[in-house]
Amino acid sequence: MRKLGIVVAMMAEAKTLLKDPFEPGPFVPLEGGGMLTVSGIGARRAQIAAKALLEHGATALVSWGTAGGLIQELSPGCLVLPRTVLTVGRSVHSVDPLWHERLWDRLERAIDLHSGPLAESTSVLGGRKDKEALFSRTDAIAVDMESAAIATVAAQAGVPFIAIRAISDTVDASLPLTAFKAFDKLGRLNRWRLLRGLMQHPEDILAWMRLNRQLRAALSTLVAVTHMAGDSLMVPE
Repeated sequence: MRKLGIVVAMMAEAKTLLKDPFEPGPFVPLEGGGMLTVSGIGARRAQIAAKALLEHGATALVSWGTAGGLIQELSPGCLVLPRTVLTVGRSVHSVDPLWHERLWDRLERAIDLHSGPLAESTSVLGGRKDKEALFSRTDAIAVDMESAAIATVAAQAGVPFIAIRAISDTVDASLPLTAFKAFDKLGRLNRWRLLRGLMQHPEDILAWMRLNRQLRAALSTLVAVTHMAGDSLMVPE
């Protein structure tokens, strides 16, 4: 039986997989025998986390969390199950086709699914102009900072890989600078830092409220996936 190793960048994303409170550590055991690790944001951290999971017995890798939309058709809470993941260097990694098919068949009647390419970015894309430029270069429908690194590790190790990403900011959403500064590397919100930033930049309040709504929609979708796909996330034997 395959042993899942799930890489999650942020604490809020990890909580969608777990029923009980937890403290971030090297590995969090999951029901069914899998493991989760909260890598922190960015490709390098995700790469290190994926390799560590393999060294501790994982035989299949999952990139789990949220993503930014690059096309108008993706609304908050849509789920992207890409067939391919694109690196910044234009390498293309395919997800495991049987795994993708099994998940798609399980989820398609209940969740708004999309299978277009998922692109890598080395930085957070804060506005529509940057997102449309990435779409123009890659034809990808969504973007994140970790999936390509995890896909690369999986390809090098010869283990199955899949990306499961819910849309948390749409192509027309502008991400306020105060939001970036309010989170630490594990995506934990520092409320005092946020409050101070919004007091200094009150024009960011509406954008922050919108971002928060969209993030809640994405996290709700991820919770629904865990309920429908089960502990194994439908990984083939």
